[in-house]
Amino acid sequence: MKLSRKFIGLGIAALALPAILGTALPAAAQTQHPVKHFSSGADVAAMIAEAKASGGNKNILIANDEGYPVMMEFRVKQTNASNHPTQSELVEVLEGSCVLVTGGKLVDGAIQGGTSRPIAKGDYALIPSNTPHWFTQPQGLALMTIHMPVPAK
Repeated sequence: MKLSRKFIGLGIAALALPAILGTALPAAAQTQHPVKHFSSGADVAAMIAEAKASGGNKNILIANDEGYPVMMEFRVKQTNASNHPTQSELVEVLEGSCVLVTGGKLVDGAIQGGTSRPIAKGDYALIPSNTPHWFTQPQGLALMTIHMPVPAK
């Protein structure tokens, strides 16, 4: 139940962001995933169990509408650093831990000169659009991520 209440609150905040900012969704931010309005805490726990059983990295859709995909991202292997020029990303750590590197310069899939901070279960991070970020040293890392369209900077 606790996860469901958090999810609903975060979802409402994410969906309200364009109205608060007075921005319309850019065409590139339109829905790329199927519309899905609800996943229970038990559903998310089953997603995490499925991802663990796969033995590798896995992304599973929790919810989506209006170009706001909410994903469960499970990582046991480090991936390349990312940068989203037209999306801010809200992250909640559901399980496990990693070192989150933000800022700096994206070079050959890595970040040079960024800020590193350990994150673990219960932590949140809001990564602004056009900010390089990298989840390094994942230890059974399960994240809930919400990608929120914003105008390009």
